[in-house]
Amino acid sequence: MKKAILIQARLSSSRFPNKMLQEINGMTLAEFVYNRCKESKNSDDVIIITSKESSDDALYNMCINKNITVFRGELDDVLKRYIEASKYHNIDIVCRVCGDSPFVDIAAIDDMFYNFEYSNEIEYIATTNSLNGFMSEIFRLNLLERIYDENLSKEDKEHVTKYIRDNILDFQAKELNLFLKPLELEKYTLTVDYPDDIVLIKKIASSLNDFHFTSNDIINILKQMENNK
Repeated sequence: MKKAILIQARLSSSRFPNKMLQEINGMTLAEFVYNRCKESKNSDDVIIITSKESSDDALYNMCINKNITVFRGELDDVLKRYIEASKYHNIDIVCRVCGDSPFVDIAAIDDMFYNFEYSNEIEYIATTNSLNGFMSEIFRLNLLERIYDENLSKEDKEHVTKYIRDNILDFQAKELNLFLKPLELEKYTLTVDYPDDIVLIKKIASSLNDFHFTSNDIINILKQMENNK
């Protein structure tokens, strides 16, 4: 039973084009997220999955040059991209990470993988109660294949697990409460959605020496930033 983290990434974001190639601590955002995910102890592989459109050629080439495993699939049908990438790499249990989340919680990912290893019934687990940017979700490949046969909307296919979340009672699903959302920090977003977001991400990353950090380390950095205002 192979487990892997698949990082979805593209360069054609309308809000922040080419954000995956923005530099953080001397590497691209894509590299940073990849190296962060490599910290997982329960994942057998980490793969960046991008599109086969020419708009993502630069991202693909960067991955090849950095010896990062990369897969190319559909641009807008990201659900299909996950299915095809998982089949190609013989993955049974998939962790979905968005490429704009450099501080994704790796301990949570390993905890969710552990849940899947010891239960044949669980189909889907997602993190909850955390700052935007710590989150991830894990599901079985056969669950994605099953829902793909449903009458899915364009949004369902683009957002991968939207159909599952909208019909959560139809599945064997769980939530993992991270308790990582302090009231005084609720205004912070730890994802790179807009050009201004990269400023905060770089400031936090400059306080990190490696990729062994925890989410509480990030929260402590944010609290210190608040206190220094």
